[in-house]
Amino acid sequence: MLCSEVLAGLTSALRSMKFDVGRDFEVLTVSFDARETPQDATETKAIYLKRYRRAGAQGGWHFLTGPQPSIHALTQAAGFQYQYDPKTGQFAHSTAIMVLTPQGKIAQYYYGMEFAPNDLRLALVQASQNKIGNVVDQILLYCYHYDPSLGKYNLIIFRVLRLAGLATILLLGAFMVLMFWRDAHPREQNGLNHHV
Repeated sequence: MLCSEVLAGLTSALRSMKFDVGRDFEVLTVSFDARETPQDATETKAIYLKRYRRAGAQGGWHFLTGPQPSIHALTQAAGFQYQYDPKTGQFAHSTAIMVLTPQGKIAQYYYGMEFAPNDLRLALVQASQNKIGNVVDQILLYCYHYDPSLGKYNLIIFRVLRLAGLATILLLGAFMVLMFWRDAHPREQNGLNHHV
């Protein structure tokens, strides 16, 4: 039940972003239930690709299953813990997604079932080592810092003030250059010379 909620929250966040799965980044969804088959993964993938509604995602969103030893090795490496409850037939686990670098190292964890699209976008830009994103993303990453204890980006006021000060200096400098230029090149009054 939780897995479908996490996937729904992730899909919603992905749909709100301008980055495209399959073009700008890849999504890897891994089942830790060894009873699930590749056919189950294929059916689940079809559901979420239909909800995502973007071309090219087919080759960039991977749904994987595997045998228990492989699942155990992957979840241990990722620091993800879960416990099977035979009474309910369900797994007890936290709800989280992880953002990885292109080299496969975990860059950030996001806990919960809903994910802020702006935080996810910044996480992808930062994890990609600036291979995706634009100048605005770089400015935002300068002004925001990922707080792992909260699982989100927080504004760094000092950096915002520094950027505001720099912008003010540049605007004042440009204004002064314009004024000096105007003083050095006086305009004629519509071609008319007034004599007294």
